Amino acid sequence: MKKIIFAFFILIILFSFTGCKLDLSKKTFSNKNEEIKKELVELIKKEYEYTVKVEITGKTIGVYFPVDNLLEDSKAEEKKINKDVAEKIDRIIFLVHRVVLSSDNNLEFYTVVTVDMKSGEQLLITGYFYDVIRARLENISRGEFSQRLLKGLDKNDKMIGDWDGKNFKIDEIFLPNFLVNQIVQRIRVATFKEKDIPEENNFFSLFFKDKKPEEKFEAKDVKWGLENKIFTFVLEIPDYQVENAREIFGCILNSTVDTLYSYDFDYNAVRIFVGNKDETKKIFFINKKDLELFRKKKIKIENLINE
Repeated sequence: MKKIIFAFFILIILFSFTGCKLDLSKKTFSNKNEEIKKELVELIKKEYEYTVKVEITGKTIGVYFPVDNLLEDSKAEEKKINKDVAEKIDRIIFLVHRVVLSSDNNLEFYTVVTVDMKSGEQLLITGYFYDVIRARLENISRGEFSQRLLKGLDKNDKMIGDWDGKNFKIDEIFLPNFLVNQIVQRIRVATFKEKDIPEENNFFSLFFKDKKPEEKFEAKDVKWGLENKIFTFVLEIPDYQVENAREIFGCILNSTVDTLYSYDFDYNAVRIFVGNKDETKKIFFINKKDLELFRKKKIKIENLINE
């Protein structure tokens, strides 16, 4: 997994929680997609003089933010986000929250895509407006809000030099996909080995700022699927050992059941495949009832797995 390190923390929650609480009962922006797009572009330009492009697909709004210095060094193994760019992303996300939550539109998800015009490297941050509202109402903690944001860095050569965002398109995001990707992200973060966190300001410090994982394994690859209300996870763990099964599946189940419960998502069971790239070593199938008992600490991990 590519290591991503911020030169400092992207404190999205700083803008969302300090001195900027919105009155959600007041609707000051349009509920029409085209007008929301125009209003957001104009507001970002007016308040910060940033040039962005906004697209809406279904219930998802996407913001395209082209820059010429996303990373401190795009060739380095450890990708460090430029501090100035990170601060700009914070401001854009805050204005996305402000405009959408102050309108009568039924948008559910947002994605901010920041692209380096020279290298094609792009940082994607995706959130759920339901989480933003719960955070503003202090129904969830700042730490939990951070864990719910999806974050990723990849490369798209088609975007090199595309300052106008002519190639920018977004796909609609649906809750099941968002939840599964959140679970996968939590598993990957939780299974980072300590050697992979060389300094405090690791990208994933947005999740565990003061905590370094103690797991003795690492998920090199995580695939997923959802069919007939059954979640399936396939994890590649090169150093999987039978004696670590309790630890491994405890981590996976905690990440899964905590996420699904927090969104009150309707599902029937979870199926887990674990192995290396050549073979599957363990398969587990756990129904929702047993997972709920596990979450409430009324059943132990040993009762769910056959070591």
